[in-house]
This record gives sequence, structure tokens and C-alpha cells, in this order.
Amino acid sequence: MLIRESINTAVDAIRSNALRSILTTLAIIIGTAAVITMVSMGSSAQKAIDDSITKLGARTIYVYPGWSRSGSSSDRKRTLDIKDADALEDDREIDWKIAPEIRGSRQVKLNNESVSLEIIGSTANFFDIRGYELDEGTLFSERQDLSRKRVVVLGSSVPKELKTSKKRLLNNEISIAGVSFEVIGFIKSQGSNGWRNPDEQIYTPLYTASDRIFGRDTINSINVDFSTDYRVEEVMIAIERVLRREHDIGPGEENNFRINDWSQAVDLRREATSIFFALIVGIAGISLLVGGIGVMNIMLVSVTERTREIGLRKALGATSKVILTQFMIEAITLCLIGGLIGVVLGTSLYFLIAFLQDWPIVFPFTAIIGSVFFSAIVGLFFGIWPARRAAKLDPAVALRYE
Repeated sequence: MLIRESINTAVDAIRSNALRSILTTLAIIIGTAAVITMVSMGSSAQKAIDDSITKLGARTIYVYPGWSRSGSSSDRKRTLDIKDADALEDDREIDWKIAPEIRGSRQVKLNNESVSLEIIGSTANFFDIRGYELDEGTLFSERQDLSRKRVVVLGSSVPKELKTSKKRLLNNEISIAGVSFEVIGFIKSQGSNGWRNPDEQIYTPLYTASDRIFGRDTINSINVDFSTDYRVEEVMIAIERVLRREHDIGPGEENNFRINDWSQAVDLRREATSIFFALIVGIAGISLLVGGIGVMNIMLVSVTERTREIGLRKALGATSKVILTQFMIEAITLCLIGGLIGVVLGTSLYFLIAFLQDWPIVFPFTAIIGSVFFSAIVGLFFGIWPARRAAKLDPAVALRYE
């Protein structure tokens, strides 16, 4: 009964000074909303990274051409070529998928429209490794690659660049560097990855790009996709073994190629994201503490304003414990109300941002529970001093208070 009466008294006191109570809890509302919003956005970002890993396949390693520090100046550069990719494909020590890339910008024309776009030549494995899904039409096949067919698959934004539609482009021809190519399909929108936009790229078979567009057999990179049955280090050693043999690199000589583990970049991105959101949550936590100080100040004012009431209650038999409990519950209730308003505000803001940005939704259950609990702790901690001050008031002095 004591707890229930204290809660009712606390609610009545808060309701009688509604505007002051809302202003008092404003910092707690903002802090709680910020915690929930930022933690939820961090969870969404983490899920997006995990989804991108899954989308790219179990694991992907990229091999790039490099420089050799030995030999004459004319022999310093050794680029990767199609034979290197074939050697990796033929090596079956690791069950991997190989997709070499040859890329470069070329002028693309359709009727009177002309635009410079990036052309990527690769094998049929490329789309599977990169996680690019077909939107319309078909993807090119290994047979079309080996027979140097003049076919292309377009990114979703290419029709817009050429000021036309997918319907008009599909199964029709466009000109790339003066050579006609048939448009056989479109990939689904991928979005920009920071430095390149797959939606604005054109994809064609590797040998077609090598012979008909770029006139070279050197390649820009090799995508190596493998399952989680193998360790990253194991796969990197196997790649190094094959390429050192193909490049005739002797013992003690440096590699003239680079092997990059994409998952390492993902781990760094995860770490950076975690640090950033920890910083934001820390700032929001400080906001909650500032809100707690505001609650303490208002509770001290409330004690002063209700001195005669406290004296009257003590004169009628209320113990110091009852007065202490009443003001503690009032402080906790005030913070909980601010926390709950912050929960509603923060959750709504997160869902709105996630919807507008097309992020994966992660319901912030842990953040909600943690924020409400922390709000109650703030109320408990900062309500102790005002409550103890009220409980220690002498009834005779309190009744004479003006």
C-alpha cells in the first residue's frame, strides 16, 4: 500500500506541474532518444555489413598487379594477365571460384546520345561472386565468353545515362568504342560502394573485352571466392604459390602482385563503426546525467515548495521512511516518464531514417530496455539527496515554514 500511495502521490505532483516536469525531463528525453536511435543505427549498419559479406559469398580475396624491386627499369612492372587467372582456375588445391577483371572507361553511344562509362570484362562467375542479381534478360555465359560474343549486361542506371528505357535497350544494340554490342540483360540496382557505382557500369565477357574493346590481355584484378571451409591465410598462401610459379619468382624475391583480403577491410569498418557509435552513445549518456542533475534540482525546489505539506504529514504520523520513499519514487517516476517518451521518440526516428535510407530493420529491444533501466537508475541516484532532505525535516519547523 505504501508503494502504491507513493506512486499515486508522485503522479499527482508531476501532473500538477506538467510543464515544469516536461522541461525537467527534456535532457533525459533527448538522451534516451539519442541512445536508442544511434544504437539502432549502429545495429543496422552492422547488419548491412554482414549482409554484404553474405551477398559477396563466403569470403572474397582480390589480387592486384604490383611492382618488382629487382631487375632493370624496363622489367620493373609485371601486370597480371589472363593466363594468371587461368592458372588459378586450373589449380584445384582450393575449391575456389575465379573471376578476372579487365576494366576501363570507353565512349558509349546510342543514337545521338554519347556518354563515357566504365566497361568491365569478366567471366560468368563474376556476377555470382559479386552478388549481382539479374533484373531483366539474361547474363552472358562461358560459351559466349570463349566465342568472343559482342554482348553486354548493363547496370540499372545506364538506360538513364543514355536517356532511354530498359525496354528499348533490351535485345537491341549500343556502340562501345565504335563496336556494336547487343544488350542481353540488366542487373538489379546495387547502389554506390563509395568509389564506384555498379549501376553505372557495363559488363561484357572477358575475352570480348580483351580482344574487341581494350586490345590487351593484361587484367586489372582477380576475384577469388572461397567457402568458410578454408582459412583466409590458407587461401592467400595457395594464391601466392600459383602466381609466384607463373611469374617465375625465385626464393627470396619479392612478389610483383598484391593480395588483399576484403574481409580485413570489413573488420576495420566494423571496428570504426563500433568506435563511432560508442562515442555517440557516450555523449547521449552524458545528456542523461545532465538530465539527472536537472531532476535533482527540481526535486530540491519541490521539497522547498512542499515543506509545510511534509511537516503536516509528519505531524499526522508519517515516518521519515514514508517521506523518503515518496520523494524517491517521484524522482524515479519523473525519469521513467522522460525515458519512455525518449523511447517512443528515438524508436520512431530510427524507423523513419531506416525507411528513408532503405536500411535493414533491427528492432532496438536491448537499447530500449537499457535506456529505460538507466533512466530509472538516474532517477534513483539523483533523487536520494532531495528525498533525504525532505525526510530529515523537523515537523515543528516545517509547519512554521512560510
